[in-house]
Amino acid sequence: MSENAGKKRTWWMPVVILSMAITLRVIYFVEITQEPEFSHPIYDPEYNAYWARSLATGDWTVPAGMPDPEIRTTPHGRPPGYPWFLATIYSLFGVNDYAPRIIQMLIGLLNALLLYGIGKRLFGITAGFISGVFMAVYWVFPYFEGILTYPSIAIFLMLLLFVTLLHWYETGRSWHALLAGLLLGIFALFRPNGLLIAPCILGWMGFVCRAKGGSIKRVASLAVLFIVGCVSILTPAFIRNYCVARDFVFISSYGGINFYVGNHPDASLVEPRFPELIELAGIEHWSCFDYPSIVRGLAANQVRDSIKFSEANRYFYRKAFSFITEQPVLFLRNMGLKTLLLFGPREITNDTVMEYDKRFSCILGYMPGFPWVLGLFLFGLLVFTMDSKTSLPNTMRHLRPYGWLLILIFVFYSLSVVIYFVAGRYRVPLIPIMLLFSACGLAHLVSMIKERRLALFSINILTLSLLIYAAHCNITGYSPSESTWHLRRALAFTAQGETQKAQEEYLRAEELGADSSIVYANLGRIHLEMGQTELGLGFYKRGLEKNPNNAIIRNNLGYELYKLHDLDEAIEHLRHAVRVNPRFFLARMNLGNALADKGELDEALAQFVAAERLNSKEPAAPYNVARMFFMKGDYQSAIFYYQRSLSIMPDYSLALNNLGYCLEIQGKYEEAIPYYERAIAADPAFMLAYNNLGNALAAAGRLEKAERVLLEALHKTPEDFNIHYSLGRVYVSSKSWDQAFASTQEALRINPDYVPALVQLGLLYNRRGEKELAFKALERAKTLSPDDAAILKQLDALRVEPHSHKETSRQP
Repeated sequence: MSENAGKKRTWWMPVVILSMAITLRVIYFVEITQEPEFSHPIYDPEYNAYWARSLATGDWTVPAGMPDPEIRTTPHGRPPGYPWFLATIYSLFGVNDYAPRIIQMLIGLLNALLLYGIGKRLFGITAGFISGVFMAVYWVFPYFEGILTYPSIAIFLMLLLFVTLLHWYETGRSWHALLAGLLLGIFALFRPNGLLIAPCILGWMGFVCRAKGGSIKRVASLAVLFIVGCVSILTPAFIRNYCVARDFVFISSYGGINFYVGNHPDASLVEPRFPELIELAGIEHWSCFDYPSIVRGLAANQVRDSIKFSEANRYFYRKAFSFITEQPVLFLRNMGLKTLLLFGPREITNDTVMEYDKRFSCILGYMPGFPWVLGLFLFGLLVFTMDSKTSLPNTMRHLRPYGWLLILIFVFYSLSVVIYFVAGRYRVPLIPIMLLFSACGLAHLVSMIKERRLALFSINILTLSLLIYAAHCNITGYSPSESTWHLRRALAFTAQGETQKAQEEYLRAEELGADSSIVYANLGRIHLEMGQTELGLGFYKRGLEKNPNNAIIRNNLGYELYKLHDLDEAIEHLRHAVRVNPRFFLARMNLGNALADKGELDEALAQFVAAERLNSKEPAAPYNVARMFFMKGDYQSAIFYYQRSLSIMPDYSLALNNLGYCLEIQGKYEEAIPYYERAIAADPAFMLAYNNLGNALAAAGRLEKAERVLLEALHKTPEDFNIHYSLGRVYVSSKSWDQAFASTQEALRINPDYVPALVQLGLLYNRRGEKELAFKALERAKTLSPDDAAILKQLDALRVEPHSHKETSRQP
């Protein structure tokens, strides 16, 4: 058959593959747009979206309720490839929920065509078509294309790497080795564990080169090109990490903690937990947002002010290797279990509960799961390894070494996963290889039918059936939690503002066995945010009945009681939270505020100091330490800690204003003025800073500028009685008596009980000679503030010197 005739016979294959892929993705895309996670992802997808959005817009505001992951000032924690990819999309198309998914699904179409091309070249036309169809319709690919995470891009890069290595095998061109290195480097920016396949690629290239008569020099030059390509891609990330943090971190800094998560005596093998988590960070579950807190906790445990992320990385690696050397039998047992989990019939929960996302999907739920892929793969692998004459068409048998390369990559990549811990998404990059060999096995069956070898066909079908049956056996007994699925949907509904749906999901999660205290904690928060205070507090209290030592509920309940001014009960709950979890930063901050409001300044100060030790990157801690020193009258210490707060957050308007006031009450008006101006620049709606700036300018004798500042403030907030009063004082200082009188009266129109304005009005009446009205204003002030010695003094002076024109001193 001519080449043109072959093309005519197969043109329809990519068309069918694309048609099937597009149809599935369009239907699934419409489905996921109705899901809460589409616009409100959680865990790693939320972190990816935050990182990418911040890169694209320059706005690094952290999602509500999340700690700052400090991406700008620390080495990359997670690999930066996917956030960079997502940031590029946001920069081109704007920050939206649709563009990333659409582009990822378009890449999914390319992936199907790439696998079709590889399968066709390696195993023949039939196998190529089958592998392309598998790639187009296997449920896991559109599923991850609809999530803000890396698998679809990683698969694309891996398939490009396979195509490049295939071309190198057939042509021997050196630039293919360089391109292969570049592609592996890019892949490592998404999945650094992929670098573990580099040795098998280099070894295979060397073997093939020598088998074809190449010299050692030729092998070395190919290796150099491959390594140079890979390193050239990874070097910028390494340089960035050093420039930003002065820390030698190769790609990302989570390798050590992820390695330890999967290699300690109590490892669950599927969840990112480790024994010291509460001790280090004061939390039971961690996400990427929490890693800086873990590093700070590790520094505190070592009685150090700080440690580098590379040091923390090495610490966790050492812990894991200590376990491996001290308990090698348990380590090997765990490795075996992780291998069984990785290739088990269940989809292991990680960022998403894949098993139930599939089960409850209107379209994915009807599709075959991973056991079918595994069974077909094992059958195809059996065919490839045992039947060299029929597994490859005659024209393609020279490609058999390339097939072995794919098997090597499969083994090495699998090892790179199970050495850490296992999750459903970690096996996704392996599935294209599995589908290739699955197609090889099915093409083998088709060839036996065509050749009428029915007896052998029957034996092969029986073998395939047994393998698929075995693949369905859940040896480890692992089963994903449906209650977790409902909990995570509830979180997404909460973020979306769908409170009724969120409540339904929380209650359903509890019915299915979710931790009741977690359910009630979230239900309490929902109802409190809706303004249903009693109902919200009731849920918190029910949560504490289930688990009295739930520090999160204790903190939340204490905070709500604090807002209701029930200080004694608030303090009781907050102290309990701190006893349960001494590293609970937010509980210590809330406890400090409650104690301060009760007047227990020393204990409040102790809580704020402890909070600052827990998180030296949070400006609110030194700000509150300064506030306590100010309330105790220690202005120099207050200034020191306000400056410390500003060293963390230079545009912290509250700290700028308060620092200015500390200077002002010491008579340092000119030093105070720039701080007030910076506070206003940071927050143009900060009226207290305007008021303080006007007063400081007036006290410094700059009356015209003080008047301009206060008039500007009144233009923004005409009903601010403080500003009217301060403007009246400026007019008193400039002897503009009528304007002073008008401004003071305006302040009292807005707030008739404002004592400083009543005093000022009394003195202005006295100056006019209207003694009766002056007495009336001052008596009113005295009634409202009977213990104010300054008011009593003014009244006495008015009685003795009825025509005195004394002015009140400035009210602090």
